[in-house]
Amino acid sequence: MKELDFTGKVFVVTGAASGIGRSCAEQLLGSGAMVIGIDLAKGDLAYDTYKHYMASITDEEAIRKITDDVIYNYGKIDGLVNAAGIWGNSKPFFDTETSEWERIISVNLTGTYIVSKFVANAMIPNKSGKIVNISCLRSIIFRNNMTDYAASKGAVVALTSAMALDLAPYNIRVNAVAPGFIYTGMTKGSFDNEEIRKQSETLIPEGRLGQPEDISKVVLFLLSDLSDYINGTNVFADGGYHIQK
Repeated sequence: MKELDFTGKVFVVTGAASGIGRSCAEQLLGSGAMVIGIDLAKGDLAYDTYKHYMASITDEEAIRKITDDVIYNYGKIDGLVNAAGIWGNSKPFFDTETSEWERIISVNLTGTYIVSKFVANAMIPNKSGKIVNISCLRSIIFRNNMTDYAASKGAVVALTSAMALDLAPYNIRVNAVAPGFIYTGMTKGSFDNEEIRKQSETLIPEGRLGQPEDISKVVLFLLSDLSDYINGTNVFADGGYHIQK
């Protein structure tokens, strides 16, 4: 986004190796930012201003060390994008094992909390910062066999608002973006099926599936000074899907 200039700013992006997280990292890098990516997978963004850490967002000690390293090397963190997440078990809740449930909650909710906690503590002394969490339209619109995923993303929305209140005295704003049907590595198995893709597109007023860039553009707006009076909000980026339900 050429109209946004993030030169001199430092951002942490989880899930930076693929999908929405990767698109957010690329957009920030293209706008002049220093980006620190965190992902279980190896990162391949070829920028001098990109540094990648392979780690789980549920590993509290690893996240602590990464945050300390970022502050040691760059002196600050201006923004955080919590894009790392996993899909649910695709079972009815009554057939879902507790261990399966806990895995989804651990990554999608607790992982977001862990990274946000350490990054927020790095932002507080500077009394400045932006945090953007990736939620989902499934936080309010549901279908069968997604209790674990919907619960985790609904909780991310609640977490976003609660974090915003805690951090408001420090001039740190927290918002979320709720993607709709987005074509990513996580969803391509379904959307590469022409019948499923066409059926999904008929449900979207915009008439097409979203791309990661459709989400990262909203994220960059929320990370920018243009969004200074927006706080604790869950912004839907779903081609209008949720307004017709």
